[in-house]
Amino acid sequence: MCSPMNLMIEMDGLPQLFLFADSPDSNPPEPEAKGVRYFRAGRSYDAGEIRLRDRETLYIEGGAVVRGWVRATSAEGVRIAGRGVLDGGSNRQGTGHHRSILLEGCRNSAVEDIIMIEPTGWMTVLGACSDVTVRNVKELSNSGGTDGIDIVGSRRIRVENCLLRNGDDCIAVKSLDLRPHDRDATMDYTTDVEDVEIRGCAFLATLGGQAMEIGHELRTASVRNIRFRDCDVLGVHGYGAPFGIHNADRATVSDVLYENVRVEHYYNKLIEFRVVQSRWSKDEERGRIRNVTLRNIDVSVSIYNPGYSCSLIGGLDARHTVEQVRFENFRLNGKPATSADELDLYCTYADSVVFGQ
Repeated sequence: MCSPMNLMIEMDGLPQLFLFADSPDSNPPEPEAKGVRYFRAGRSYDAGEIRLRDRETLYIEGGAVVRGWVRATSAEGVRIAGRGVLDGGSNRQGTGHHRSILLEGCRNSAVEDIIMIEPTGWMTVLGACSDVTVRNVKELSNSGGTDGIDIVGSRRIRVENCLLRNGDDCIAVKSLDLRPHDRDATMDYTTDVEDVEIRGCAFLATLGGQAMEIGHELRTASVRNIRFRDCDVLGVHGYGAPFGIHNADRATVSDVLYENVRVEHYYNKLIEFRVVQSRWSKDEERGRIRNVTLRNIDVSVSIYNPGYSCSLIGGLDARHTVEQVRFENFRLNGKPATSADELDLYCTYADSVVFGQ
């Protein structure tokens, strides 16, 4: 008997095929219930903006396609769910650039099971949120600037069993104020980030960006306790890396764990942990990166990686460093990596980069 699963099938010379086999929804909301926005199967809807408030549910039934974007601000108990499709490509109707889902200042909320396609920008944004779960969401994008899930200035966030194919970062942990250049944002998200776990997900970054990224914009004091567990990197095909931390602002990034991660393909870099001055920097001061662990990592190395692909761990200067990076049972084609040379790893302003079993 088969279990529910999300699959990506690749054959030479053919487009990727995605199969999403979900179990039946055993407890859908009543279509006419109070606080439920219900889109029925067998139809497509030009919905435009959908704005949710406290304890409201947006439910897209399997077989329905909703063209539009979803917003909730300072709301509690919001739920976005169903087996249907949220089509963010409303720019085809001349409605401009939108995040497909933007939750800001929301609490005790969930995004579950939906399929998301055709974004005009970042696909799912959690800004200044707390206690939010994103579960079994499938995102399909191939264009530039289409981050998958951006966790911005938020706490106690769980991302579980998602499949994300994005043209930019699949997961991005940030802290910044989007209001100057985002017409939909109404709140400042430059708050500390803490207790974020991404588990059981699969990532494919097609054009640029990282599979699992912290940065670049980190305009707060602390970003800590970020965990990536039991994830699969199907590929990072552009100039990014499966494992990325880019601290371009003042934050101290600490207590980051990558555990039980499998990397099938990468091209330019495998690991990039850096304190940088970049075009995304706004803070006067630069920050630091401390206490990063990569444990039980399996990387498939192709014939094209040796001599070209590399890894980088580097601070900006002697005051803004990367410290305490531990490789524990980090394997390349099944063989444990025991030194920086085996990873083609270049270090500068980095202290206590150690390898062990």
